Amino acid sequence: MGDRIVLDIETQKEFAEVEGRKPELLGVSVIGTYSYNENRYDAYLESDIDRLAPKLESADMLIGFNIRKFDMPVLQPYIQFPLAPLPMLDILEEITQVLGHRLSLDSVAQATLGRGKSGHGLDALRWFKQGRFDLITRYCLDDVKLTKEVYEYGKANNRLFGTGRHSADKLTIPVFWPERKRPIEAIQKMLREACDKQLQVEIEYLSQSAEVSETGRVRRVDVYHIQEPHFEGHCHFRKEVRQFRIDRILDIRPTWIRYTVPPDFTSAPLTE
Repeated sequence: MGDRIVLDIETQKEFAEVEGRKPELLGVSVIGTYSYNENRYDAYLESDIDRLAPKLESADMLIGFNIRKFDMPVLQPYIQFPLAPLPMLDILEEITQVLGHRLSLDSVAQATLGRGKSGHGLDALRWFKQGRFDLITRYCLDDVKLTKEVYEYGKANNRLFGTGRHSADKLTIPVFWPERKRPIEAIQKMLREACDKQLQVEIEYLSQSAEVSETGRVRRVDVYHIQEPHFEGHCHFRKEVRQFRIDRILDIRPTWIRYTVPPDFTSAPLTE
């Protein structure tokens, strides 16, 4: 089983010091990681990146806060393969999709965990100029730990919290990060085949609603129509046509039970 790696990067420079505010020009001072497979935290200096690269390439998931638009572009000049296609869970990206605006890691951690960051990124820049890699490493790994705990809270509770930009009101941020038993690409392929051949499937489905028990997760479904990120079909558990989010399917198993799509079936508008 591939690894999940929580990652955070501290840089040598700030945006004001580089042309065009390009993250790829900022340089790496320290990379902090947590490996779920190894249950350990590690720190990598600029000279150590060659040791980290194969771990990133083989990981099942890279987890971080703003890693897609910041950490990965900062790191890319040091890596021989493209980082953008790697599987990532960017917590800030998920928050922005829900709220329509960004929040800081400190805001989310304070509201969700009751504690925030141990310092400020500007401190790490000053320490780099002073050659204090011990302080940068400690600060970077503190951020990795905080990110890991925010991720684990969201994964366990399907929500995070934050504070508004213009008020102290606590915001609830729904998230969905299941432990998937089968890759999403395989699930999508099997759904398409089931729909084409009109073969019933059995899915393990994680509902957003708390009303469904563990036993209610397993559904037998006749797949009528697919329009990603949803599909529609007759749910034999609910005994009616339902709409399902494909990314909430944890596992799927084909059956040899055939069905017929009712002639009066009409696809419903997509719901969130």
